[in-house]
Amino acid sequence: MGIDVGKYLKSPEYEIKITTYRDIFQAEALECDRFGAEYMKHSACLVMSKNDMVKMGLKTGNRVKLANNYGSVVVEVRESKRDEPGGIAFMVNSPWSNALVSDETGGKGIPEFKNITARISLVKDEATTLESLMGSFRK
Repeated sequence: MGIDVGKYLKSPEYEIKITTYRDIFQAEALECDRFGAEYMKHSACLVMSKNDMVKMGLKTGNRVKLANNYGSVVVEVRESKRDEPGGIAFMVNSPWSNALVSDETGGKGIPEFKNITARISLVKDEATTLESLMGSFRK
């Protein structure tokens, strides 16, 4: 009888810079149903370059944990359709990306949404739900 040692090994962690952006399809899904599957599909994801995904051993559809000193989320990773530069990943501006945003504003009064540093690792967990991000604020 073999022991599945893989389940005890932690996935390697990498550092990634995340920039957020607006997306019309996500905005439309938000208007239809904030707690629906379509909104989550467009929002709970990280888009990365093919080279970064290969370097990190990731495939489209894998789930990754993104964590920094401000929070952590589990999202689906997708390969960018464009030839993106390495070291930068993209997330739609949403509660999932906001969970990683610093509350420090550097005197500007506006948090930094374009240069989020996070650790990324492959996980088997389900994507973080909007309900868990919103906590007790859901009506």
